[in-house]
Amino acid sequence: MTKFLIAAAAEAFILTSPAHANHVLHLDDPFASRGACEVERNALSNDDDFLIDLFPDLFSSEGEVRSFLNRAFPCELRADGNWYITDHRVEVLGSDWFARRNH
Repeated sequence: MTKFLIAAAAEAFILTSPAHANHVLHLDDPFASRGACEVERNALSNDDDFLIDLFPDLFSSEGEVRSFLNRAFPCELRADGNWYITDHRVEVLGSDWFARRNH
């Protein structure tokens, strides 16, 4: 049952995210440094506090929303030498971290 709930939550979050999470709009933006990428990612996470209202079964505080977003959208170095915000929502929603945090 828990796996079903996580899968349903993941599907709902992923399906609504392009319209509601700012991060996905910046996945192709290159950043010259990891710090610049993380500053942008953190600013985006601060702007997405409304996700707690959309997904009250997943998040109990703004801090949980930000923690999730920072894990789900890490900055990674690509072959072109730039840093990019990457999308790992599915992995984070299915992770042990999320399962432990959600109980």
